[in-house]
Amino acid sequence: MVSSTFAGKESPGKTSRTTSAPDKKAEKREIAKTKILNATLDIIASEGLAALSHRSIASEAGVQLAMTTYYFGTIDNILVAAFRQFRAQMVPLITGLAQQLEELLASSAVADGSLASRQSYAEAFASELEQYIDVHSSERVKLLRIECQYLFEQHPSQALTEEIQEYTDWITSLALRFVSPLGGENPRMDAHMLLWTVQYLEFSTVTSVSIKGASSGDVLRRLLRGFCV
Repeated sequence: MVSSTFAGKESPGKTSRTTSAPDKKAEKREIAKTKILNATLDIIASEGLAALSHRSIASEAGVQLAMTTYYFGTIDNILVAAFRQFRAQMVPLITGLAQQLEELLASSAVADGSLASRQSYAEAFASELEQYIDVHSSERVKLLRIECQYLFEQHPSQALTEEIQEYTDWITSLALRFVSPLGGENPRMDAHMLLWTVQYLEFSTVTSVSIKGASSGDVLRRLLRGFCV
């Protein structure tokens, strides 16, 4: 006879089994989705956006073809989710650079917060950016290939356009933070010019386009000196 103390209650073992089953399903789902997104980024880096299809992604991910549609629906949805994953990988790199520039800005300022020397700050600023740009590890090159493909996608969906714009706005706001102290007449335009130049110099490592006869530091120093005028 069942004690009234436990009447109508599940045993501890039964409760554990019923709660663990959904957890395992959720875990398998997340593993499959991660495989699909990683495969998407791998294909973009190695072959470009034009090589993406449900079949190519599923093959690269090692999952059943139906899974890409089941979890994401369309290629456009996969592209948006993969871009978010790419951005998550870029955030530590960019915020790390921003922290270094914050330290440079603090060490270059005088008591009232203005720069002791705009030209000296510009030189040091260019050197920090040069070191960031000239890191050519295999992982960094992969991220640059992915970024280049996304930023120059000719027919992005509206959702992807919004994601890319948000990412670009974020980086531009950081550029504005460190360009403004140079005292240019239009710091927002200067921030955009700096971002475009940095991206061009970065992408030159993964494309056939480059600036002949000048290092990334030479280009950046010339640009930033101009903002001081």
